[in-house]
Amino acid sequence: MESTKLTLKQALKGGFIAGIIAAGINNVWSLIAKALGATIPPGFVFPVTVSSIFPLVIGSLIYFLLIRFVPKGNIVWIAVSIIFTLVSFYPVFNTPQLSDGTLLDSTFPLLVGPMHAISGILALWAIPKISK
Repeated sequence: MESTKLTLKQALKGGFIAGIIAAGINNVWSLIAKALGATIPPGFVFPVTVSSIFPLVIGSLIYFLLIRFVPKGNIVWIAVSIIFTLVSFYPVFNTPQLSDGTLLDSTFPLLVGPMHAISGILALWAIPKISK
């Protein structure tokens, strides 16, 4: 795709669709993780859904800006996606409790680690693919 052809609407559509896909996969993963012994906090479906869609929509805006205004924006997008995904793992292993005060047990990384990887992979691959 040429950098001058991508529109903001295309990019946001790509991010939203990628976010919906991530939300679906991440919610299915939470069921699998529960079957594997992970503890699921109460009301977990809503935060997972929002936390899957919102970052990918924001990511699609960043993707649009990089593609339109940065030389070699695709390469920069790959680097940014990988860095954000890796940084997102920090709270997976360093959060003792949720913002509502719910204490987390040792199964929390099993529950949310793959979710961060899923969203990161979809940001890296699906946003550019769907935005075409």
